[in-house]
Amino acid sequence: MKKLLSFLVVGVVALLPLSVNAATITGNCEKDTDCPEGVCRSVCEIRVEGNTQTLTEFSGDFVFTPADGGKIVSVTPGDGWTNNTGNSASFMFTSEGMSDANFDLATVVLEVEEGIEGCNLTVANPSVGGEIEIEITTETEVDTGATLPIAILACGIGAVAVIYIVSKKNKKLYKI
Repeated sequence: MKKLLSFLVVGVVALLPLSVNAATITGNCEKDTDCPEGVCRSVCEIRVEGNTQTLTEFSGDFVFTPADGGKIVSVTPGDGWTNNTGNSASFMFTSEGMSDANFDLATVVLEVEEGIEGCNLTVANPSVGGEIEIEITTETEVDTGATLPIAILACGIGAVAVIYIVSKKNKKLYKI
């Protein structure tokens, strides 16, 4: 009887890691380069990936670092979630049952002072997944269309080359 109980305990301990939710929280934040009145806007997309449970509640804290360099302006939950705490840094979302493996959790809009570098948004104490720190990066590439004149030039050179080759083959001139 003792042996059977020992095997049962070992079996339960071996299966415990299989029942742990392996969900991870990911995100990205981009800070605008257009900063009217010295305040930039940053939009952070927070996502949950690898969810294996049906979730009816998701809670935690959004922590902006450095604390005196900006503030949270709005917190918008992803599709299927309801925000029960408004634009607060401590959030609690509810759902009728989110069972998707990957889903958008929230969009957080921040106001960041223009000169602040090395900003982070941390999702702390999440009810699912582990804590994550998201670096706020600055948009540096602006799509200006500067490559368009180069493309037009290349097409023109190609057209001239085709005309030259075709005209070389037809050396005969006909008068009509």
